[in-house]
Amino acid sequence: MKFLRYALISVSIAGFCLAVPSWAQEGAGPDIAVREFALNVLTDHPAIRQAEAEVDAARAQARGQGRPLYNPEIELEYENALDNSKAVGLSQTLDLSGKRGARTSVATAEVVAAEARLAIARKALLAELFTALADYQTARDTRRIAQRRVVLDEEFLALAERRNRAGDLPQSELLTARLTLAEARATKSVTQVAFSQAEERLTAVVGGALPPPPPLGGVPSEVLPSIDSILVEALPELRLAQADAEAARAFIRVAKRNRIPDPTLGFRVGEQRSALNPLGQRESTTLFGVRLSIPLPIRNSFGAEVAAAGADLIAAEQSYSDLRRRVEARLAASLRRYQTTSDAWANWTAQGAAPLEEQRALLRRLWEAGEVSAVDYIIQLNQTFATESAGVELRGRLWTTWFDWLDASGLISAWMENSQ
Repeated sequence: MKFLRYALISVSIAGFCLAVPSWAQEGAGPDIAVREFALNVLTDHPAIRQAEAEVDAARAQARGQGRPLYNPEIELEYENALDNSKAVGLSQTLDLSGKRGARTSVATAEVVAAEARLAIARKALLAELFTALADYQTARDTRRIAQRRVVLDEEFLALAERRNRAGDLPQSELLTARLTLAEARATKSVTQVAFSQAEERLTAVVGGALPPPPPLGGVPSEVLPSIDSILVEALPELRLAQADAEAARAFIRVAKRNRIPDPTLGFRVGEQRSALNPLGQRESTTLFGVRLSIPLPIRNSFGAEVAAAGADLIAAEQSYSDLRRRVEARLAASLRRYQTTSDAWANWTAQGAAPLEEQRALLRRLWEAGEVSAVDYIIQLNQTFATESAGVELRGRLWTTWFDWLDASGLISAWMENSQ
């Protein structure tokens, strides 16, 4: 029995650092339930609907900017005096400077920007959803461990009280059992609050009544990703910045063309009847006229608008450069965090340990047989729960760092679509 006691103590101490929960050996990769869960959220989420509406608005604006800038004008004229005259005319302002093409370029860039914002909204929502799902799962499992600990501590206290009444257990060890149960109940309360907060975050993303969330089975990936496979310029954040810079560049052309006056050309056809002559007759004359008007940019040459557009372009280009630095820094940092967590998880799973429930059952038999004291039992029992909680938290960090990397690399939608 003493050999068994020492063996259990050694296994418990090793298990505190190395024990692996049952889900550690499951296969990697998400399943179809996770994909369907995410697609259901994306389908009707207000953030996605808003971004899609903004894309539709930008496309409609682009169609409008692609149409002719000026409509023709019809003119009707009638004069009743000594000589009566009436005429009808048609005039058209001509876009000779190419304002229509310049504005179309701006609108096209704004469509690209709106589509990039939609991609950003989509991947941000997926990252928020999956991170909330991982936190929810971690909080749920941590609460379950705390509940299990309270149950075992309550059973232990009941046995300790019976043994104390029988004179087989000192009062000090009975007090230790009571304090341990109080601590377990306090921990359970903390985990319940944490679970409620995680459930709230997940519900806020999903919206409405929260259906049973699917489990994130296994681990994210057994192959570490690489930054070399990421095309930084294709990330939606940089596509948006590029589109903003292109829109600013196109707006310079708009400002320059706005400085060029557009002429208006008009034609008029009419009839003029003179006053009655001595014979009581009116002479009729057909009128034909051509009119050309050109605005004179004297009081306002619109040069300030060109300067402002140039400054906006400089600001957009510098914003792109700054954003690229931030995106590259986040890519590298998120990958390092995931690699660090993945290495820790690999070390965790490589060692292995006896199943925790078997350790607890063996530990209880030793205590009932008097091979370990109540204090040793409590310490080693708490170690098994600490081990299990540490595994749950480490696996949760593995998922959250994975989703952070997917969000930073723009691969989260592809990861979801490749669910099996």
